[in-house]
Amino acid sequence: MLARLLRAEEPSLFSRGLWDDVPDSALPTPPLYEGLGQAHLPVSTDHPRAQAYFDQGLRLLHIGWGSEARRAFAEAARLDPDLAMAWWGLALTRGAGARFAGERAEAIQQALARCEAATDREQRYIVAASQLADKGPANGRHAFVRELEYLIDRYPEDAEARLLLAGFLMDGYESDGRPCAGLPYAQSLLRELLRTQPHHEGVHYAWVCAMVDSGRPEAARDSALRLLALATRASPYLLSAGRLLQRMGLTEQASEAFQRAVEADDAYLAREGLPANAAPCAELALRQLVSTCAEAGQYTEGQAWARRLRHRVERVSDGQAMVLAACTLAGLHLRFGFWRAAADIHLELGAEATVAERGLLDGLRLYTQGLKALKAGRLTEAQRACEGLDALHPVLGEERRSEGRVLCPRDVARVVEVASHELLGALEARRGDAARAEAALVRAVRLERRVRPSGPAPYSRSARETLARSRLRFEREAKALELALELAAERPGSGHARLLVAEARVALGTFPEAVLDFSTFLERWHQADSQLPELKRARAFMAVRGRYLRIVGAEQVAVAEPMAFEAREKVSC
Repeated sequence: MLARLLRAEEPSLFSRGLWDDVPDSALPTPPLYEGLGQAHLPVSTDHPRAQAYFDQGLRLLHIGWGSEARRAFAEAARLDPDLAMAWWGLALTRGAGARFAGERAEAIQQALARCEAATDREQRYIVAASQLADKGPANGRHAFVRELEYLIDRYPEDAEARLLLAGFLMDGYESDGRPCAGLPYAQSLLRELLRTQPHHEGVHYAWVCAMVDSGRPEAARDSALRLLALATRASPYLLSAGRLLQRMGLTEQASEAFQRAVEADDAYLAREGLPANAAPCAELALRQLVSTCAEAGQYTEGQAWARRLRHRVERVSDGQAMVLAACTLAGLHLRFGFWRAAADIHLELGAEATVAERGLLDGLRLYTQGLKALKAGRLTEAQRACEGLDALHPVLGEERRSEGRVLCPRDVARVVEVASHELLGALEARRGDAARAEAALVRAVRLERRVRPSGPAPYSRSARETLARSRLRFEREAKALELALELAAERPGSGHARLLVAEARVALGTFPEAVLDFSTFLERWHQADSQLPELKRARAFMAVRGRYLRIVGAEQVAVAEPMAFEAREKVSC
């Protein structure tokens, strides 16, 4: 989608793409691929292969695979140098930011210079793109949208223009669930396209992307399943389908989709003889697999995927990728409360490492060391970790914003600040200060909502989960249950969220409901590692159906650790 290319909505593991610094004329010729979809836009050329490569570029543009779309458009321009629309495509695939502003301007000038031989419809496409090339995606947004609307009004049968416009308008959702400006308009366009173009893979892909973060992802389930059935070689289709299925709580189907995305990218790299940083989705799919395993209690399998990710990025000299891969493995350990394992992850950065890379890694070390100290009861050491995080994030926040794939120091600053307040909340809870713990954790929750999707993810689980557990320890059970239910609704496949709901119901004394929630948790974790303490607690509870139960108090368990149960006295159900 254009939104992915022009506004960097998706996070990137590698700091640079394979062909970022290669001129369009020097790009290697790609093969003509199958399995990318049926998108077709007739353009003014007498060369059938130029038309074929243009259509391939258009299909890749619809799914946001910018590097391969650029290769396809470059080949179309080589085959027919007078094809204005090939240069149009090259201008759009260069993405946003100042780094490639010169290349975008040059490509659109080449397109404008060849407009005379193009049709009226092609000229309108080029004029619309010139608004972005001249003013940038932010300043040229309104003019680009207006030009495409004019084109659609003149040529209402043109599905590609509608799809490009919808893809450009997808700004996602705000932290409170409100759609960003333009998204309802995009969804309206896509609903009409689903009716008129039911076999267009690009339409189904866009619809899945539009609904994955909404409150009703099930509306795009049929499109996700269609992509899984149709897409065998295009990993972006598979990744988007997997994300939607995961969002719906269909963990096993989502995991299968992510694995197929990795396999598709590995096959692509093998065919083309390319390094790992040329794959569009494999690294993102591996991170999603780690996340899926964490939610399903598959700690051992999650470690295997995380280590596979780390081995994969070691083949490419990219410090950013190494740091993010280390954070993925550490985050898995943190998700299950294994603080020592998370703190023992070692990675040495070279002298060329950026401020953002060093800041993210230093923040991870301080955060994990603080949790480890808190578990051991070394509160002074945990306090020093909090102070170190507090000193780190202002420095990162003062750095200049990065563009493109490069990790932004300000995004890292947000993640470090969330970690700082979450750790402080855990520390204050351990000290027994409910008011200070609540204030710090509420602040962490608010800051977490400001973390951009294109930046690094927070180090561990949601700060809202830590806040809910803190409220349980200070006997605010109703508020804890309210927060737990909110998390379970957002992540219906998450065993951790369902376990939190069950424990909150136990604290409230509503044992019949707790039995149902523990049953749901055990269903979610039916393939989980058997030695995990969460499973043992749930099975112990179910064995007595809540009749013998005591909640271990706050003075015995750190706030960041899972709630523990222990049989003690008879309680009425």
